[in-house]
Amino acid sequence: MVRLSGKCLLYLPPDYAPGSLVLPTCFRATAQYLAQYGPATRGVFRISGSARIVNAIFDYYCYEKAGEEVTGTIRCPTLPLYINTGAQDVASAFKKFLSVLPGGILGSLSLFDAMVAIHSQLRKEPELSRTKETKLRARLIALAIGTVESLYRRELICAVFGLLSLIGRAAETAAREDEQGRPLPTSDLMGYTALGIVFGPLLVGDLLDSYTMRLATPSSGLLLFPLTPPRLKKERQLKKATQCGTGPLSVDKIHVANDIAEMIITNWREIIARHFFRSREIAIAYNSYTSAKERRDVNVENNWEYE
Repeated sequence: MVRLSGKCLLYLPPDYAPGSLVLPTCFRATAQYLAQYGPATRGVFRISGSARIVNAIFDYYCYEKAGEEVTGTIRCPTLPLYINTGAQDVASAFKKFLSVLPGGILGSLSLFDAMVAIHSQLRKEPELSRTKETKLRARLIALAIGTVESLYRRELICAVFGLLSLIGRAAETAAREDEQGRPLPTSDLMGYTALGIVFGPLLVGDLLDSYTMRLATPSSGLLLFPLTPPRLKKERQLKKATQCGTGPLSVDKIHVANDIAEMIITNWREIIARHFFRSREIAIAYNSYTSAKERRDVNVENNWEYE
């Protein structure tokens, strides 16, 4: 996407991002528009926009003719004026851009695996107070994101969840009653749960199909099995479960993904406020260590003196 549309800086409020974020222009243009108009738009991301307008936005940034070389990657960091767009159209285009990303928003099953562990283990810990649990969950999420090696992927993750947290908080804090105490319509508000349902399937995209999850018992939490277990082992497990009649219960992976998306969106402000800068420092240190180790391996292989 950077090759086709270039890259630009996205600016979100300080509570929702650790600073300016480098994004492909297609994400920057749509996210900046949604940061401005999304919180006030009812049903944003849930109500589909015009297919014609969504396709026009997508083609403007990402269309590439077969056999034609890309000679320039500069696009306007705002939406093109000749396309008459609304918030629902831009939201649908934003989701379409995410849907074609390899690995979805998170980019890998290993990061998704870490989020599943955070979600399942902390939910079952009775000794933690709610405040301590929130802080610990936010710290673990920040550390997991901080280990992503790709800078562009980390920036994208921050941009997506920062935007969703901004929109979700506006819905969560919206007034439920008017001045006379009469209830206001709230069914179209996109709070954390509603956003989690929309963006859960986009966390890892098609990779979710190859992810294996089982429940030992309904009360014991999630047990993570190997992502691609050997075929013979799977057949033995299936045969044993059939014979005993008490095999492990299947898990609705989409439902789990929705819960994880909601967890990240809900805790995002805490992640940014207290933990993300530290996790970014850890990621930088990790990358520096990896680079130094690679240089050392090359030097040893070539009989060079390592400094």
